[in-house]
Amino acid sequence: MNRQHRILQAVVVALAALPALALVASAQDQPTSGPKLYRWVGPDGKVHYGDDIPQDALNSARDELSRNSGMTVKHVDRALTPEERAAADAKAAADAKAAEMLAQSRQNDQMLLTSYPVESDLQRAFADRMNAQINNIKTTNLALNAQERSLSTFLYTASALELSDKPVGADLVATIQKLRDQVVTMQQSQVASQAQLANIKAEATTTLAHYRDLRSQAINGHLPDAPPPPAPSPASPP
Repeated sequence: MNRQHRILQAVVVALAALPALALVASAQDQPTSGPKLYRWVGPDGKVHYGDDIPQDALNSARDELSRNSGMTVKHVDRALTPEERAAADAKAAADAKAAEMLAQSRQNDQMLLTSYPVESDLQRAFADRMNAQINNIKTTNLALNAQERSLSTFLYTASALELSDKPVGADLVATIQKLRDQVVTMQQSQVASQAQLANIKAEATTTLAHYRDLRSQAINGHLPDAPPPPAPSPASPP
């Protein structure tokens, strides 16, 4: 009985000590309170230590030190000047814009490879665009030639009246002016259409070269998300 009593008494003592141990552990987990110790470089270039930061050093870089270990607990960079802040903001905006453009470029590249699994599909697409533009130019040429013939006819009529010392009517003058304006407009349209055709040809050359480069990267594994080129169709049996 004495032995069992001693064991029971030891258990009771141990249980009674648990709250105190927990309190000690909790206290150890809490951050050290009390005044902080700072280290900073003053305007004179010398290193200073103190419990408070002087007014003239508030914008300077500083370290917060542990009084117990002397180790740096926190570092605060110096405040930026308005010019530095503006430059930093401008750089951040430029970096964000560059990242957005890069992401858009990669998305466009992926779409190009997905839309045209083989080069012949891309070539055909550009050929269709160029043929459509060529047909538009031909149609405009036909209309322009008709307008120029009409203008020539009315100009000849007006010239003949003048040579015969006869007055050129206001209606005839208005018709000639209207036809002339239409001819000028169509000529300008033709110039723009020719320029657009040249742009399509240049775009085709550049895009095809870029497509070949992307396809080469995809084959070599540099573009893992790119679709592989389709396998050739099996040969028909003889």
